[in-house]
Amino acid sequence: MKQIRVYNQVFRIEKTVYSIQGISLPLPVSYRQMAFFAAALLVMLILHKFPPFSLIDWYLIKFVGIPAIVAWFFTRKTLDGKAPHRFLIRYLEHYFSGHHFARYKEIEEPKKKYFRYDGKVAYRLTTGGDHR
Repeated sequence: MKQIRVYNQVFRIEKTVYSIQGISLPLPVSYRQMAFFAAALLVMLILHKFPPFSLIDWYLIKFVGIPAIVAWFFTRKTLDGKAPHRFLIRYLEHYFSGHHFARYKEIEEPKKKYFRYDGKVAYRLTTGGDHR
């Protein structure tokens, strides 16, 4: 079997921000990290009146620390080889979809149960010992 090398990832360079309005940032931040930080900050602004977030009195932790941790987690970690938000979307998609498939197509369940099993069931009793 012949392996073909693909260099697509080499040409996908993530854009990075080093300063905002002339103020240099302590660490370079990508646009993706900035988007996750902004989304987490928006969620924190909405939820900061409800427990358990209302119990945090330090605004620096609430509005900088938690969004920074969320941005780091969603851009640096992988769950089952996927980005965490994509893993969560696929998990919810699987959870709410039908679970009976044949050849990747969903099987429709019959509305009535037409199957009834009659007869005797044979089984073997084992007496202690090795159960292999």
